Amino acid sequence: MSRVWPLLVALSRDWLRNREAAFFALLFPVILLVIFSAVFAGGSAEFTLFVQNNDVEPGGEPTNLSSAFVESLKGVDALAVQSLDPDRNPTAWREGSRTTETQRLLVIPEGFGAAVRNRSLQVRMAVIADTTERMGGQLNASQTAQIRRNVQRARNATNATAPVTVAFRAPPDDESAPTVRGIVDSVVAGFNDRAIGVEEPTVAVESERVGGENLGATDYYLPAFIAAVVLINGVMTVPAVVAGFKHDGTLKRLAGTPLRRRDWILATILQQTVIALVMLGVMVVVARLLFGVTAVPGPLSVALVSLGAVAFTALGIVLAGFLPDPDAATSLGGAVAFPMMFLSGVFWELDVMPPAIRTVAEFMPLYHFHRGLRQLMVRGTTEGLFVPFAVLGVMAAVFVVLAVRTTRWRDF
Repeated sequence: MSRVWPLLVALSRDWLRNREAAFFALLFPVILLVIFSAVFAGGSAEFTLFVQNNDVEPGGEPTNLSSAFVESLKGVDALAVQSLDPDRNPTAWREGSRTTETQRLLVIPEGFGAAVRNRSLQVRMAVIADTTERMGGQLNASQTAQIRRNVQRARNATNATAPVTVAFRAPPDDESAPTVRGIVDSVVAGFNDRAIGVEEPTVAVESERVGGENLGATDYYLPAFIAAVVLINGVMTVPAVVAGFKHDGTLKRLAGTPLRRRDWILATILQQTVIALVMLGVMVVVARLLFGVTAVPGPLSVALVSLGAVAFTALGIVLAGFLPDPDAATSLGGAVAFPMMFLSGVFWELDVMPPAIRTVAEFMPLYHFHRGLRQLMVRGTTEGLFVPFAVLGVMAAVFVVLAVRTTRWRDF
């Protein structure tokens, strides 16, 4: 063990001279933080929606009800509504569009206003008839009969029509289409209520923010960035570095010294742990300066990051033992890291994934690593921390032992 500290210093000096390693350790986390924060924490999203209103008067002006419906759509902050001339052919317009966004179209059919008036009157009469039946004990026979006659007379005065349909059209590769469709559905529901005279809703939704009052979106994403960077550094960068030592003969020369492989492995793990803590500090400082992040890691967060660095670095050393070429070792690490990163709920919640994927994700160490960091840095609680510490601790112990036992100086 007395050789570990001098070897750690030597490895650190070599790392400082390696521009590629310094880039991935310092600049890459910053780039990842800035890009994802700008994309996911850049404020409310706005979706472009073209509307073609075919319900127009003989003079070319839109009818009152169709115009009111379009105004309801424009009143939604999340929608950027643009008009498509009724004379344009939607198919030809869509073929002439170059982006997915401009192909999102809502078509209001001809006769929309008249159909809404007829249908709303029918619905009103149905509501009156149902209310009369429910109040049967409070009305006498004469009153009930009079109401029924009036309802039937009103029904006879209108043409029986099915609900008018507005057509929402979007290309199959438009990932935002379900979200826009949900917004349009909510606007249609509100328009339907007003059409039958419902001004005050029966049920209202009150939004309440859960979590720290001073926490922004980047605060919630910061644990994910940290977990992902520690994973990438340990599982992708470390195999490339170790394979590079094999390729240039460094490890072969070390085999001729009294240095034991155990000391070299422990020094490498300690070095990568220190680098992980440096990355943690850089990301927190940049996030604080650029995005006003207030989620600061405490001692338990630092301990969890250190344990994660040990676990993933040991895994990287084991992976490096399979391939002597640095590029191949990086590819192998990527084959392990990227599926874990995208399937463990780091950058999006597991709720959007199929049940089978959610089950698989819960067995991934990165899932528990990220959840533990989020508990500490965002929620400020130690509840459930035993699981991530236990998972990473067992992983670290297993792969450190495997790294020591499977690494052979003579193989280099």
